[in-house]
Amino acid sequence: MTAYTPPLARLIEQLQKLPGVGPKTAQRLALHILKKSEEDVEELAQAILAAKKQVGFCQTCFHLSADSTCPICRDRERDNKTICVVTDSRDVIALEKTREYHGKYHVLGGVISP
Repeated sequence: MTAYTPPLARLIEQLQKLPGVGPKTAQRLALHILKKSEEDVEELAQAILAAKKQVGFCQTCFHLSADSTCPICRDRERDNKTICVVTDSRDVIALEKTREYHGKYHVLGGVISP
């Protein structure tokens, strides 16, 4: 006998597919979601769907963007002579938080391995 109803088991199973989310965290998140109001859950679901539909990749650097060109590539104040090659958008976000780098980026979208 399972401790979960089928819909709850499905939610936990789907949450476990997220990076860094194991069974205990998935259960905790699922139970938290079930305690929220229908309005809050709908808002979360809509935010996920909107991000999936509206966020793509910059045609220039391949960083995440809601437009064809990201704000970093459009920024005329950036140093066009300096390009930082990074693995993925998480690296861009981390570097931008430092406010120290003023060049542009090229996002590989994965690791280069010989």
